[in-house]
Amino acid sequence: MSNELIEVLIMAAVAGLVLARLYAVLGRRAGSERERAPKPQPAGAGPARAAGPLLNPLTNQESVEPGVAAIMAVDPHFDGEHFLRGAKAAYALIVKAFSGRESGALEPLLTPQVYAVYAKAMADRAEGEGGPELVRLKSSEIVDSDVEGNIAQISVRFEAELADGATGVRDTKEVWLFERDLRARDPTWRLAGVAQA
Repeated sequence: MSNELIEVLIMAAVAGLVLARLYAVLGRRAGSERERAPKPQPAGAGPARAAGPLLNPLTNQESVEPGVAAIMAVDPHFDGEHFLRGAKAAYALIVKAFSGRESGALEPLLTPQVYAVYAKAMADRAEGEGGPELVRLKSSEIVDSDVEGNIAQISVRFEAELADGATGVRDTKEVWLFERDLRARDPTWRLAGVAQA
């Protein structure tokens, strides 16, 4: 076999492992669950829940932030802690794939618009020049959530240390916007935007 074929097979195996890990971390539907449409409710009623106070799955405190309540109304199995663990894993995977120019690993994790920006940035880098590498993820927290139509959006603020060949180790604070179509069978939350925090 030629070296090029071996490289392609290795890259395909790595991409498969990354996708399998991401799928396991970001969540999936279990068993024979079906997508549930929200039940009609009287005006002024909140999402259908068991009697008693609502607990915010992100903080375990009473009262659910309106965006989380809207997500839970469509997807009652939404788990904020599970989502945040998946978001942290996605952060590490995306930074690593971007640094290593692994476009095949990046594409399923990003919306098409964000992927186009990342692909251009990777193509514009000089040959052999890597991107920033994750040294340490210092903190992560959900700062906002919303549902627009069928699209759920959750903003996560990450504080991390990144190593860059030109500048050494630097601190970074960013807000990453993840989104998912709540009616789609695919449970993957994709990166839809990045802003400085």
